[in-house]
Amino acid sequence: MKNAVNIGASSYTGEFLLPQLIGDWEKLNPDVELKVEISDSSQVFEQVINSDVDAGVIGMSLENNTVRAEPFLNNYDELILICSPDHPFAGKGEVSVNDLKGQNFILREPGSATRMWYREVLATHGVTFDDLNVMAELDTYPAIIKAVESDSGISFVLRKCAQDSLKMGKIKEVKVKDLAPLMGNLYVIYNTEFPMSDETRRFLGFVEAEKPKLAQAA
Repeated sequence: MKNAVNIGASSYTGEFLLPQLIGDWEKLNPDVELKVEISDSSQVFEQVINSDVDAGVIGMSLENNTVRAEPFLNNYDELILICSPDHPFAGKGEVSVNDLKGQNFILREPGSATRMWYREVLATHGVTFDDLNVMAELDTYPAIIKAVESDSGISFVLRKCAQDSLKMGKIKEVKVKDLAPLMGNLYVIYNTEFPMSDETRRFLGFVEAEKPKLAQAA
């Protein structure tokens, strides 16, 4: 029976980054089963606190007296605003932060690092979620992009997640002229109160060695 490595991953990490490494990991570690549980960053943090997973890879630095966060990938992707080709923003190409007020909006779920990130950025420009017409809160990027494609609302998503729909013309990127480029970071978190298994150390060493590949892909 194989030993297992249980990794908690935020949606971007679990859906787009880690799958690129599974094949190489299996070739190098045929004796270890890799299990990836995808949820939002706050939930992964709770899983690490409770030792429900061996380690986590998330989109914000969350720590307490038992959980340590270490930088993993800096500037791994850019947060962009997207709309459907039929939305009035599609013809403008560029809007102001104030233009977002009153717009139908699709949000990530509470606990998502992306949601916390753009909430804070908008707040610095005097725009809160109360100023938006929130149509839905969805917990995956593919679901949000599908909602935007159907013109249910606009949303902020990571560019990597949206690139296929952008290339096919199903959605449009809209520049927000008041905002500097929004680049995200990833962190590895683990519980310092529980001994780390050899398999987990091997996996974290493996992903560290693969950072150049991931950075290029992102």
